[in-house]
Amino acid sequence: MSRIISVDGQNTGTLQEKSLEYLSKAEDSLKSLQSGNCAGGEFTSWYHWPKNHGFELLQQIDRWKENYESAYDTVVVGGIGGSYAGALAVEQALSHSHAQILDGAGKSQGKKSIMYAGHNLSETGLIELLEALDHKLPIVNVISKSGTTTEPSVAFRVLYSYLQERFGKEEAKKRIVVTTDTQKGVLRQLANESGFPSFSIPDGVGGRFSVLTAVGLVPLCLAGYPTQEILEGANDLFTSLDPENVNSEHPCLQLAAIRRAAWEQGKAIDILSYGEPKLGGLVEWWKQLFGESEGKDSKGLFPAGMIYSTDLHSLGQFLQDGNPCILETFLFIESESSSASQVEKRLKVPGFALGDDKLQYLEGKYVAEIGTAAMKAALEAHSERGVPCVCLSIPSLSPYYLGQMLAFFEVVCAVSALLLEVNPFNQEGVEAYKTNLFRIMGRPGFK
Repeated sequence: MSRIISVDGQNTGTLQEKSLEYLSKAEDSLKSLQSGNCAGGEFTSWYHWPKNHGFELLQQIDRWKENYESAYDTVVVGGIGGSYAGALAVEQALSHSHAQILDGAGKSQGKKSIMYAGHNLSETGLIELLEALDHKLPIVNVISKSGTTTEPSVAFRVLYSYLQERFGKEEAKKRIVVTTDTQKGVLRQLANESGFPSFSIPDGVGGRFSVLTAVGLVPLCLAGYPTQEILEGANDLFTSLDPENVNSEHPCLQLAAIRRAAWEQGKAIDILSYGEPKLGGLVEWWKQLFGESEGKDSKGLFPAGMIYSTDLHSLGQFLQDGNPCILETFLFIESESSSASQVEKRLKVPGFALGDDKLQYLEGKYVAEIGTAAMKAALEAHSERGVPCVCLSIPSLSPYYLGQMLAFFEVVCAVSALLLEVNPFNQEGVEAYKTNLFRIMGRPGFK
């Protein structure tokens, strides 16, 4: 097995010692998660999903993809929350930052474009998406457990109408792929009646834990991303937690215990700080994962993200001198070579012919080296100020380690929530706005 993500809590101050009190409870929480005897245990099928179902499912998706007859160059993901955030996290991390304006082989080694709909209610956004699709050959993956969530349902209507108008009724049906409940719900009924190709969202997996299921695998596989390697990374992380291997020093348990200690000491916010912009989608996925899982019964650390060094010139002031209510989690990538090409690429600061800009001391240094130094400088400054700082380290931003990170955060999140004595897998608070929206827009039965 390759290395797994490491956790360093030496810059957390008194949290390091306090967290030791929660390590044994974290082990117990992990065991209850593994056995399904925890709160919300009926929604723990995501644990060990790659080994139990994921690799087999990937073969099914690959076989369907090989037999798909319509030409396409773009995958449109129609979903909200966990129905799109996981695919976005992987796509941003593993594709060229400017893939959509590159031609030919420079366009991320044959990967197809992924575009998104149904994750907001922007009318302008949908109009501009349709205008962009006029120049593409799209296939649309609509993802919803129930099929009645407003945002993706509206997008589905718009997209299906567009496909019918452009391609005709029969071809439009071929360009819709549905991922929904195995047996029930509006979208399952539509798929059965209309003959849409379909894949199932497993009953025992909630949306924010579903990235390694058909929810994430279908669009990523259709777009040509290395899903096998992602599953292998996730599988190895789960394997490292097997009872015969795991102990209280496992990084998942260490981080969960630190987060519980932070809550005990009155911290209210957990900021995930990162220096690689490609991780922006992952951080958005992380925010939903922890926000919906821990934010119950007036408990939980509010999850936020900061991109360094950009935010050091804005929010960095708050961390240095503002309200000390924050736990900061730094995410470091050890290998700093470009992940957008199969050939390693590096960039050094060149000499400067225009005059003295006072940067001679940086000449010949890699740009990524300077970026990492900025992260470390912020870590020192914030921890000296009294902000507890945790360091997460991954060997590289590769498909394998991206899969590890997804599984790592899922486990940490579940254990953290159980340590707070809340159910990690429900989200009843989300329903409040939905009910109000139904009433405001005049849905029958809502007054």
